[in-house]
Amino acid sequence: MESRPRREGNGINGEEILEEQPATLSADGSQLSLSHEGETATIQLPITVPGGHNDATLVIPSAPSKELTFRVSLEEKPGSNLLGERPAGGETIVPWMSSYLSASAEISCANCRSVLLPRGTITKWKDLPSEGWAEMMDFWHCHKPDVPHDHHHAHGVDGSAGRGIGANSKLAVERGVGLVGPLELLFAKEDTRGIKVSSTHLTSSHENTLLCINCNTNLGNFDTNTQAHRLGKQSLSISDNPDSAPISHDMELWLSCHLLTSADAQGVRKFKVYRHATEEVQSPTITALQIWLFATDLVISSSVSKSSRPLPVLKILYKEVEVSAEESTGRLNAQALSEGELELPQHEWELLSRLLDKSAGLLPSRARGFQDWNVGVLRRFTRDRDLISKGSEE
Repeated sequence: MESRPRREGNGINGEEILEEQPATLSADGSQLSLSHEGETATIQLPITVPGGHNDATLVIPSAPSKELTFRVSLEEKPGSNLLGERPAGGETIVPWMSSYLSASAEISCANCRSVLLPRGTITKWKDLPSEGWAEMMDFWHCHKPDVPHDHHHAHGVDGSAGRGIGANSKLAVERGVGLVGPLELLFAKEDTRGIKVSSTHLTSSHENTLLCINCNTNLGNFDTNTQAHRLGKQSLSISDNPDSAPISHDMELWLSCHLLTSADAQGVRKFKVYRHATEEVQSPTITALQIWLFATDLVISSSVSKSSRPLPVLKILYKEVEVSAEESTGRLNAQALSEGELELPQHEWELLSRLLDKSAGLLPSRARGFQDWNVGVLRRFTRDRDLISKGSEE
């Protein structure tokens, strides 16, 4: 709202009296309207405030400005949970975990909807262990108290390796069983259909790219160690039962989910995000996206947004940085220990950068930068039950 406030002198020491403007809450508590000099501006609130038609008084600043900022205080009544009812509640929300999948689920390519796993193929769903599980089990066995020698243990065999839980252990993928991670699903190769393997120089010696036979969409990787098809959730759509249409999620939501799950796993809020190398890197430096998850459970409302609903977002500080090849290969230093690392496919890295740049339009101009950082937002998943279990059609 652009305005030039009127000024009135009261004749005492030339003091200036600032004009107070009325602000009114809508009947349903979802909008706040500000009136000034015969004009009214309305903004959608990020939360619904109970008790409509409440009036407040806002003070227009003395200096003329095209941008006005007001901080409105809310007093929570006993017994209510207005401020605690955030869309994510501080949780990292991950759709399509094992508790929300059943034998009636059908999995398709998100791009062309061709079926990859027919209904009834998977009869049991299990969550994958957390990242670094094998290394943590080795650590635990190295530091656990001594236990009496068991005559059943074979001499000369490492304890943790003998139990199949060491770092050299590998997952056993069975037919009819789907293994579920935050960002991927693992299946025995015999369970899937409509998928072809494409060996490329973009993947490691242990993995090959999986493509949809119908549309060539990149679906994930074939892991030769486990003989499993590792499918990325962002490339899939899921129909929960024969009466429900296939549903997929927007890539922006999966990127924010990736950042949040990585923050949980690595115990950091700052990352350097690299691109998968497409060729041997000859340059002494590599361009990375430095990410700082500044606020992970924010709700914003913007008139620029295509959606009239409030947006649950991550507030992210970011900038492009040049990283020496030596540092990018894992050199340990104080900064490296305080930052995590992520590696994304080229197209996902570029999409993340574009989304952050574009999101600045949702923010006031003064809120688009902080010191030498750019400020952006990414939409995130919420704890809405339908969203977690079924997703939202994009």
